[in-house]
Amino acid sequence: MQANMGMAGEFRVVVKRVDGSTKIDTGYQKNLILNQGLDFFGGNNGSDMMAYCVIGSGNSQPVYTQNKLDTAIAGVSGADFSTKNNYNASTDGNLYKTNRVRKYSFSGLNNTNISELGLASTYSATTTYFLCTRALIKDSQGNPTTITVLSGEVLEIYYKVWAVYDITDKTGQINLLDGAGGSVAYNYQFKLANVGNSSYYLSQFNNVSPASSVGKYQSVCSGDLSAITASPTNKLAEISNSTMQSYVASSYKRIALLPFAVNEANGSIRTVVLDAKIGCWQIRFGSVANDSPITKTNTQTLTIPIEISWGRYEGAL
Repeated sequence: MQANMGMAGEFRVVVKRVDGSTKIDTGYQKNLILNQGLDFFGGNNGSDMMAYCVIGSGNSQPVYTQNKLDTAIAGVSGADFSTKNNYNASTDGNLYKTNRVRKYSFSGLNNTNISELGLASTYSATTTYFLCTRALIKDSQGNPTTITVLSGEVLEIYYKVWAVYDITDKTGQINLLDGAGGSVAYNYQFKLANVGNSSYYLSQFNNVSPASSVGKYQSVCSGDLSAITASPTNKLAEISNSTMQSYVASSYKRIALLPFAVNEANGSIRTVVLDAKIGCWQIRFGSVANDSPITKTNTQTLTIPIEISWGRYEGAL
């Protein structure tokens, strides 16, 4: 069973004159999510891929395998500027697209040439940072260009990172092991949950790490699947001790383990709700034989593994 998120990024460069008027506004341009940026979600390299913006003067063509700017000049932390987490079925179709915009302000540059930039999840110096994205600044014709920030002017970077989800149902089959060598085959149906709820869709750009568990609380319910804008009802149990298997570099996935002890989740388990920090999903179980739910008693434990994966989104925004 797999929960998946796609990533994309855009940036906008604005230069303000000393009097506050706008000298340059490039509008939004696409950037590259680096392989290292995808590895960020595995943990251990900061908690927010949008924590810092780093600017530089290099001009090499961005490639997935880069981990630094060509020539870094400065880096600053940002502040949240806006977010989008609404869903409109008539216009959004089968994709749920959310985004977060952060603003980064650079002052005191004093006649500095800027041609490249990127997001970093950690930053302590121009030689020490964890770069997640990279881009060259381009002119109105789409050609790489250099912007000169004069003394007294302020450089503002607006960075927009998108998280994109496929809202169509996913189905498959698993075998539930009984611990004594036997198994029962179950069909599963997998779909998004709580779409449009800011409590679940404003953390997509944080890592999925064991230090913070999988997310908030995982639930098992006797109720059936709901619409993607809600979640199943009739909660049987809620746990906060979900864990993650170790991340393998360049795999862009982690396995979440949802454990239920003998005194938890006893009854007929029809659905599970997974809050994975980078999204929220609901999963329905029905036996292959007769569509009956999973039945758990107070003499049994239950562990549900779910793969959480992420990658680049290359489609239209």
